[in-house]
Amino acid sequence: MPGYNYHFHRDDVEAAIACLNEHGFCVIQQMIDQDMVAALKESIDRQLDPKGDLGPASNRYHMSFAEDSEPVWDLVDSPAYMRFIRTVHGGADLCLHRSAAILRTPGEGMGRWHQDHRGHIENPQHANDVLNRFPIPSGAWFYLNGSHPDRSGIAVIEKSHYPEWEGPEGFIMGPARNGLYPEGGTPDTLYDPMSVPGCVPVVADPGDLICFAALTWHANMATRERRYSCGIGFRPKTWRIDAPWPLPSSAAALTERLPDRLKHYTEGYTGFDGEWRAE
Repeated sequence: MPGYNYHFHRDDVEAAIACLNEHGFCVIQQMIDQDMVAALKESIDRQLDPKGDLGPASNRYHMSFAEDSEPVWDLVDSPAYMRFIRTVHGGADLCLHRSAAILRTPGEGMGRWHQDHRGHIENPQHANDVLNRFPIPSGAWFYLNGSHPDRSGIAVIEKSHYPEWEGPEGFIMGPARNGLYPEGGTPDTLYDPMSVPGCVPVVADPGDLICFAALTWHANMATRERRYSCGIGFRPKTWRIDAPWPLPSSAAALTERLPDRLKHYTEGYTGFDGEWRAE
Protein backbone atom coordinates (compact mmCIF):
# COMPACT_ATOMS: atom_id res chain seq x y z
CA MET A 1 0.00 0.00 0.00
CA PRO A 2 1.24 3.55 -0.65
CA GLY A 3 2.86 5.53 2.14
CA TYR A 4 0.36 8.36 1.90
CA ASN A 5 -3.33 8.79 2.62
CA TYR A 6 -5.73 8.65 -0.30
CA HIS A 7 -8.98 8.35 1.69
CA PHE A 8 -10.85 11.55 2.53
CA HIS A 9 -14.03 12.58 4.27
CA ARG A 10 -16.67 13.81 1.85
CA ASP A 11 -16.43 17.32 3.32
CA ASP A 12 -12.66 17.46 2.74
CA VAL A 13 -12.93 18.08 -0.99
CA GLU A 14 -9.87 20.29 -1.33
CA ALA A 15 -7.57 17.68 0.22
CA ALA A 16 -9.08 14.96 -1.98
CA ILE A 17 -8.48 16.99 -5.13
CA ALA A 18 -4.94 17.78 -4.01
CA CYS A 19 -4.34 14.03 -3.75
CA LEU A 20 -5.96 13.50 -7.14
CA ASN A 21 -3.66 16.10 -8.66
CA GLU A 22 -0.50 14.75 -7.01
CA HIS A 23 -1.00 10.99 -7.13
CA GLY A 24 -3.59 10.61 -9.87
CA PHE A 25 -6.41 9.19 -7.76
CA CYS A 26 -8.34 9.54 -4.51
CA VAL A 27 -11.20 7.96 -2.57
CA ILE A 28 -13.93 10.08 -1.00
CA GLN A 29 -15.54 8.09 1.77
CA GLN A 30 -19.28 7.47 2.11
CA MET A 31 -20.34 9.84 -0.62
CA ILE A 32 -23.64 7.97 -0.84
CA ASP A 33 -25.55 5.98 1.76
CA GLN A 34 -26.35 2.28 1.68
CA ASP A 35 -29.91 2.87 0.48
CA MET A 36 -28.49 4.57 -2.60
CA VAL A 37 -25.97 1.75 -3.04
CA ALA A 38 -28.81 -0.77 -3.05
CA ALA A 39 -30.90 1.34 -5.46
CA LEU A 40 -28.03 1.65 -7.93
CA LYS A 41 -27.30 -2.08 -7.76
CA GLU A 42 -30.94 -2.84 -8.47
CA SER A 43 -30.90 -0.40 -11.38
CA ILE A 44 -27.80 -2.06 -12.86
CA ASP A 45 -29.40 -5.49 -12.55
CA ARG A 46 -32.57 -4.20 -14.22
CA GLN A 47 -30.64 -2.67 -17.12
CA LEU A 48 -27.89 -5.23 -17.63
CA ASP A 49 -29.21 -8.55 -16.38
CA PRO A 50 -33.03 -8.39 -16.40
CA LYS A 51 -33.33 -12.13 -17.08
CA GLY A 52 -30.61 -13.14 -14.62
CA ASP A 53 -28.75 -14.97 -17.37
CA LEU A 54 -25.29 -13.37 -17.14
CA GLY A 55 -22.96 -16.34 -16.92
CA PRO A 56 -19.81 -16.80 -14.83
CA ALA A 57 -16.60 -14.94 -15.75
CA SER A 58 -18.62 -12.48 -17.84
CA ASN A 59 -19.46 -8.80 -18.02
CA ARG A 60 -21.99 -6.41 -19.49
CA TYR A 61 -21.70 -2.67 -20.05
CA HIS A 62 -24.24 0.13 -20.38
CA MET A 63 -22.48 3.07 -22.03
CA SER A 64 -25.23 5.64 -21.42
CA PHE A 65 -26.52 4.52 -18.03
CA ALA A 66 -27.90 7.92 -17.02
CA GLU A 67 -30.34 7.77 -19.93
CA ASP A 68 -32.12 4.76 -18.43
CA SER A 69 -31.39 4.76 -14.70
CA GLU A 70 -33.65 6.71 -12.37
CA PRO A 71 -31.55 6.43 -9.15
CA VAL A 72 -28.41 7.83 -10.74
CA TRP A 73 -30.13 11.22 -11.06
CA ASP A 74 -30.65 11.33 -7.30
CA LEU A 75 -26.93 12.09 -7.12
CA VAL A 76 -27.50 15.68 -8.25
CA ASP A 77 -29.59 16.21 -5.11
CA SER A 78 -26.64 15.22 -2.92
CA PRO A 79 -24.93 18.39 -1.63
CA ALA A 80 -21.70 16.51 -0.90
CA TYR A 81 -21.53 14.87 -4.32
CA MET A 82 -22.30 18.05 -6.24
CA ARG A 83 -19.86 20.04 -4.11
CA PHE A 84 -17.12 17.70 -5.29
CA ILE A 85 -18.29 17.74 -8.92
CA ARG A 86 -18.50 21.54 -9.04
CA THR A 87 -15.15 21.97 -7.34
CA VAL A 88 -13.29 19.54 -9.57
CA HIS A 89 -14.77 21.24 -12.67
CA GLY A 90 -14.26 24.77 -11.38
CA GLY A 91 -17.89 25.88 -11.62
CA ALA A 92 -21.57 24.99 -11.58
CA ASP A 93 -22.52 25.52 -15.24
CA LEU A 94 -22.18 21.86 -16.18
CA CYS A 95 -23.78 19.41 -18.55
CA LEU A 96 -23.93 15.65 -18.65
CA HIS A 97 -20.86 14.40 -20.49
CA ARG A 98 -21.21 10.63 -20.38
CA SER A 99 -22.17 7.81 -18.05
CA ALA A 100 -21.76 4.07 -17.75
CA ALA A 101 -22.47 1.01 -15.66
CA ILE A 102 -20.63 -2.31 -15.55
CA LEU A 103 -21.71 -5.66 -14.18
CA ARG A 104 -19.10 -8.42 -13.73
CA THR A 105 -19.42 -11.97 -12.44
CA PRO A 106 -16.95 -14.13 -10.47
CA GLY A 107 -14.18 -15.73 -12.46
CA GLU A 108 -13.35 -12.83 -14.75
CA GLY A 109 -9.64 -12.13 -14.74
CA MET A 110 -7.87 -8.81 -14.31
CA GLY A 111 -8.30 -6.39 -17.18
CA ARG A 112 -5.64 -4.76 -19.32
CA TRP A 113 -3.84 -1.68 -18.07
CA HIS A 114 -5.03 1.35 -20.00
CA GLN A 115 -5.93 5.03 -19.83
CA ASP A 116 -9.31 6.30 -21.00
CA HIS A 117 -8.01 9.60 -22.35
CA ARG A 118 -7.82 9.72 -26.15
CA GLY A 119 -6.53 13.23 -26.70
CA HIS A 120 -3.42 11.85 -28.38
CA ILE A 121 -5.55 10.39 -31.20
CA GLU A 122 -5.38 12.98 -33.97
CA ASN A 123 -8.22 11.56 -36.04
CA PRO A 124 -10.94 10.10 -33.83
CA GLN A 125 -12.12 6.72 -35.03
CA HIS A 126 -14.95 5.95 -32.60
CA ALA A 127 -17.05 7.61 -29.92
CA ASN A 128 -14.54 7.21 -27.09
CA ASP A 129 -11.94 9.07 -29.18
CA VAL A 130 -14.36 11.99 -29.52
CA LEU A 131 -15.55 12.18 -25.91
CA ASN A 132 -12.42 11.30 -23.92
CA ARG A 133 -10.32 14.30 -24.92
CA PHE A 134 -10.78 16.68 -22.02
CA PRO A 135 -8.70 17.39 -18.87
CA ILE A 136 -11.45 16.17 -16.56
CA PRO A 137 -11.42 13.15 -14.24
CA SER A 138 -11.79 9.96 -16.23
CA GLY A 139 -13.10 8.14 -13.20
CA ALA A 140 -15.70 9.37 -10.74
CA TRP A 141 -17.06 5.93 -10.08
CA PHE A 142 -19.01 4.12 -7.43
CA TYR A 143 -17.76 0.58 -6.94
CA LEU A 144 -20.89 -0.54 -5.21
CA ASN A 145 -19.32 -3.60 -3.59
CA GLY A 146 -16.34 -1.52 -2.56
CA SER A 147 -12.89 -2.30 -3.94
CA HIS A 148 -10.35 -4.75 -2.53
CA PRO A 149 -7.78 -7.03 -4.19
CA ASP A 150 -9.22 -10.04 -2.36
CA ARG A 151 -12.66 -9.51 -3.95
CA SER A 152 -12.74 -7.19 -6.96
CA GLY A 153 -12.50 -3.53 -7.86
CA ILE A 154 -10.03 -1.17 -9.47
CA ALA A 155 -6.25 -0.81 -9.46
CA VAL A 156 -4.36 2.28 -10.60
CA ILE A 157 -0.76 3.14 -11.36
CA GLU A 158 0.13 6.04 -9.11
CA LYS A 159 1.49 9.18 -10.77
CA SER A 160 0.80 7.81 -14.24
CA HIS A 161 -1.35 10.89 -14.91
CA TYR A 162 1.57 13.22 -15.61
CA PRO A 163 1.90 14.02 -19.34
CA GLU A 164 5.60 13.21 -19.29
CA TRP A 165 5.05 9.73 -17.80
CA GLU A 166 6.52 7.16 -20.18
CA GLY A 167 5.37 3.98 -18.49
CA PRO A 168 6.50 1.93 -15.47
CA GLU A 169 10.09 0.77 -15.24
CA GLY A 170 10.62 -2.45 -17.13
CA PHE A 171 7.47 -2.11 -19.23
CA ILE A 172 6.52 -0.70 -22.62
CA MET A 173 3.25 0.96 -23.54
CA GLY A 174 1.20 -0.86 -26.13
CA PRO A 175 -0.03 0.67 -29.38
CA ALA A 176 -1.99 3.92 -28.99
CA ARG A 177 -1.08 3.96 -25.26
CA ASN A 178 -3.28 0.94 -24.60
CA GLY A 179 -1.86 -1.95 -22.60
CA LEU A 180 1.56 -2.63 -21.12
CA TYR A 181 4.02 -5.45 -21.74
CA PRO A 182 7.45 -6.33 -20.31
CA GLU A 183 10.56 -5.02 -22.02
CA GLY A 184 11.84 -7.66 -24.39
CA GLY A 185 8.36 -9.07 -24.84
CA THR A 186 5.39 -8.38 -27.09
CA PRO A 187 1.86 -7.10 -26.41
CA ASP A 188 0.85 -10.77 -26.07
CA THR A 189 3.47 -11.62 -23.43
CA LEU A 190 1.83 -12.90 -20.24
CA TYR A 191 2.76 -11.37 -16.87
CA ASP A 192 1.20 -10.57 -13.50
CA PRO A 193 -0.50 -7.19 -13.99
CA MET A 194 -0.37 -6.50 -10.25
CA SER A 195 3.42 -6.66 -10.39
CA VAL A 196 3.70 -3.44 -12.40
CA PRO A 197 5.73 -0.79 -10.49
CA GLY A 198 3.43 1.83 -9.01
CA CYS A 199 0.38 -0.44 -8.96
CA VAL A 200 -2.04 0.48 -6.19
CA PRO A 201 -4.95 -1.91 -5.59
CA VAL A 202 -7.53 0.61 -4.45
CA VAL A 203 -9.28 -0.21 -1.18
CA ALA A 204 -12.71 1.35 -0.74
CA ASP A 205 -16.05 0.59 0.92
CA PRO A 206 -19.53 0.51 -0.63
CA GLY A 207 -20.68 4.11 -0.89
CA ASP A 208 -17.19 5.52 -1.46
CA LEU A 209 -16.46 7.51 -4.61
CA ILE A 210 -13.30 6.47 -6.45
CA CYS A 211 -11.86 9.19 -8.63
CA PHE A 212 -8.86 9.13 -10.95
CA ALA A 213 -7.43 11.72 -13.30
CA ALA A 214 -7.88 11.92 -17.06
CA LEU A 215 -4.53 10.30 -17.83
CA THR A 216 -4.33 7.82 -14.94
CA TRP A 217 -3.66 4.25 -16.02
CA HIS A 218 -6.00 1.73 -14.41
CA ALA A 219 -7.38 -1.80 -14.71
CA ASN A 220 -10.18 -3.79 -13.14
CA MET A 221 -8.87 -6.33 -10.66
CA ALA A 222 -9.79 -10.01 -10.89
CA THR A 223 -13.46 -10.49 -10.05
CA ARG A 224 -14.34 -12.86 -7.22
CA GLU A 225 -17.89 -11.65 -6.57
CA ARG A 226 -20.82 -10.26 -8.52
CA ARG A 227 -19.49 -6.75 -8.96
CA TYR A 228 -21.46 -3.60 -9.67
CA SER A 229 -20.03 -0.22 -10.67
CA CYS A 230 -21.35 2.94 -12.26
CA GLY A 231 -20.37 6.52 -12.89
CA ILE A 232 -21.80 9.74 -14.27
CA GLY A 233 -19.52 12.38 -15.75
CA PHE A 234 -20.06 16.09 -16.29
CA ARG A 235 -18.17 18.77 -18.16
CA PRO A 236 -18.35 22.58 -18.35
CA LYS A 237 -20.88 23.69 -20.93
CA THR A 238 -18.28 26.00 -22.43
CA TRP A 239 -16.46 22.91 -23.71
CA ARG A 240 -18.68 22.22 -26.67
CA ILE A 241 -18.55 19.02 -28.70
CA ASP A 242 -19.58 18.87 -32.33
CA ALA A 243 -20.42 15.17 -32.30
CA PRO A 244 -20.08 13.44 -35.68
CA TRP A 245 -23.19 11.36 -34.96
CA PRO A 246 -26.82 12.50 -34.74
CA LEU A 247 -28.30 12.83 -31.29
CA PRO A 248 -29.49 9.33 -30.32
CA SER A 249 -33.21 8.97 -29.68
CA SER A 250 -32.41 7.74 -26.17
CA ALA A 251 -30.60 11.00 -25.42
CA ALA A 252 -33.54 13.04 -26.70
CA ALA A 253 -35.87 10.90 -24.58
CA LEU A 254 -33.76 11.67 -21.51
CA THR A 255 -34.36 15.39 -21.98
CA GLU A 256 -38.08 14.74 -22.23
CA ARG A 257 -38.33 12.57 -19.12
CA LEU A 258 -36.18 14.61 -16.75
CA PRO A 259 -38.03 17.12 -14.58
CA ASP A 260 -37.67 20.75 -15.60
CA ARG A 261 -35.22 21.47 -12.80
CA LEU A 262 -32.76 18.93 -14.27
CA LYS A 263 -33.20 19.50 -17.99
CA HIS A 264 -30.36 22.02 -18.08
CA TYR A 265 -27.91 19.14 -17.55
CA THR A 266 -28.75 17.89 -21.06
CA GLU A 267 -27.78 21.18 -22.75
CA GLY A 268 -24.71 20.16 -24.74
CA TYR A 269 -25.11 16.45 -24.09
CA THR A 270 -24.18 14.41 -27.18
CA GLY A 271 -25.28 10.96 -26.14
CA PHE A 272 -23.11 7.96 -27.00
CA ASP A 273 -23.13 6.16 -30.35
CA GLY A 274 -21.08 3.00 -29.95
CA GLU A 275 -21.66 2.12 -33.60
CA TRP A 276 -20.17 5.30 -35.05
CA ARG A 277 -16.90 4.90 -36.96
CA ALA A 278 -14.93 7.49 -38.87
CA GLU A 279 -15.32 7.23 -42.61
